[in-house]
Amino acid sequence: MQRKKMFTLNLSGIAPDLSFLIFSAIFLVGIILGCLLVGRLDSVLNDATDKFNSFFDIRHNDGFLNIFKNSVMTILPYYIFIFLCGTSVIGCVITPLILLIYGFSYGGFAGYLYFTYKLDGIMFNVLVLIPSVLISVVGMLLLTREAFSFSKLLSGICIKSNKPVNIYTNFKHYSIKSLVFMIFAAISVIFDIGMSLLFIDFFEF
Repeated sequence: MQRKKMFTLNLSGIAPDLSFLIFSAIFLVGIILGCLLVGRLDSVLNDATDKFNSFFDIRHNDGFLNIFKNSVMTILPYYIFIFLCGTSVIGCVITPLILLIYGFSYGGFAGYLYFTYKLDGIMFNVLVLIPSVLISVVGMLLLTREAFSFSKLLSGICIKSNKPVNIYTNFKHYSIKSLVFMIFAAISVIFDIGMSLLFIDFFEF
């Protein structure tokens, strides 16, 4: 008599995808909080106003080099900080918070555009902001997943008080993957500059 096949759930197989979804949810929560609070807290509104005025003025009035510098400094610090947190035992806690902060910052930015400029704000968000933000977020989520995993490995080493033989190999793989994910940051900068140069002159704020 043939035995019926039992359904088994392979948690190790879905763990990477599950963590990516969880980190994506954290980023979305940050966006929602930013959008909601920008219309309710003066501090959030003032911060979003200052950021937008600086963003728009640089891309509308400055040359290519200043736009490039501003775009890089808007994205790169998040990537670097996430990578560094991955090399710490407390990175398990901090890396999700970085995603939350990035989502909150963008949510406040987008919420300010909508509440202040209505349809023009929505169009500016769609044409100028979203393409580069989407690309940078994908890379950031992938980097966060690796940083969280490596930080968890370090935490396990500290708790068990024994070093695995392949810790150097693990760090090497972590560093290589992080460099690969930096490609998303570079592409995001290209899209930021390109979309700004193409569409910024259509808006008068």
